[in-house]
Amino acid sequence: MVVATGFAEAAGIDYLETPSYQTDRAPQGILLDIVNSGKHLVAVGERGYILYSSDLGKNWQQGSVPVYVTLTAVFFITPDVGWAVGHEGVILHTSDAGKTWIKQLDGYQINQQILKLARQRVQTQLQKLEALTDESQREEVTFQLEEASYALEEALEDEAAGPAKPLLDVWFFNKNRGYAIGAYGIFLQTINGGRDWELISDHLDNPEGFHLNSITGSESAQIFIAGEAGSIHKSNDNGTNWIRLNSPYEGSYFGLLNYEQSLFVFGLRGNVFRTDNKGESWQIVRMNNPVTLSGGVVSNTGKIVLVGNAGHIEYSDNKGASFNYFSSPAQSSLTAAVQVSSHEFLAVGANGIQKITIPAPEEVRVDVE
Repeated sequence: MVVATGFAEAAGIDYLETPSYQTDRAPQGILLDIVNSGKHLVAVGERGYILYSSDLGKNWQQGSVPVYVTLTAVFFITPDVGWAVGHEGVILHTSDAGKTWIKQLDGYQINQQILKLARQRVQTQLQKLEALTDESQREEVTFQLEEASYALEEALEDEAAGPAKPLLDVWFFNKNRGYAIGAYGIFLQTINGGRDWELISDHLDNPEGFHLNSITGSESAQIFIAGEAGSIHKSNDNGTNWIRLNSPYEGSYFGLLNYEQSLFVFGLRGNVFRTDNKGESWQIVRMNNPVTLSGGVVSNTGKIVLVGNAGHIEYSDNKGASFNYFSSPAQSSLTAAVQVSSHEFLAVGANGIQKITIPAPEEVRVDVE
């Protein structure tokens, strides 16, 4: 994860107020996510790059972006309406299929929300303490006050340090209701399309402040969040209430993928698990190599493709029961993929955009664009 905050301060530049510049080399830069909006392919990455293609990746144009920070994830709810998130707590919005973007939120505003909540918690515990006479109860509330005071100190330090917390994924249920997640347990909600974002980190059972890396949902009102240290969170009511699930793995997860009635979660060292009962139990999916997996996609023919470090690609033609694998010639890290034809996919990562052709398990070709 690249965080440019320190350099920005040293150079006297606020990258949240500096537009991304236009360059022909953007498609070869570090790109971290790619999606098919229904109208364009849209990819996001370093230096505020947002690229869009109307011909399935043959040609790329660069969107107009108001920030110069690394963007980590992009999501479209309709072919025209989408959001992107990234470093320094930035959330961007487009209503013209990715051509132009506006900033809805940044890390300065997130820090202010964290600070406001921390002060409220200290005040709440002080009021509780003043109202109590029972010594054992006062002891417990005193402990809670100390915890709240420590959190307030951290919030004040974060405010002084600036917008250093990156957002790592974004997902919307409809045009109005959506969520953004990120490092240190940052969890944000909007109910009006992003005009306002509310910090709701305390809705999750995440006292450790584990990084939240991936979020996905379904039409059945269920939402899943996966993150650091094997943490998996689930909502059965579109995000109103959340529970923390028992996890089959204690290492970090970086991706979630829905396939029919199954959900796959994957991450460090090639660990992949699936659930067919909405997270009540998990089964390990055996991979070919212990290589970290970061992104994935399901094709319109049911092919599952997972991508990861060192150009590693795993793919399945049998609903995830087993996987074949290969590596791209460049062997550079891949972070996300999207389908462009029946057997072709585009993957993004450390070396920009790569075309991947998977005609059959025994015949695989990768072309670096």
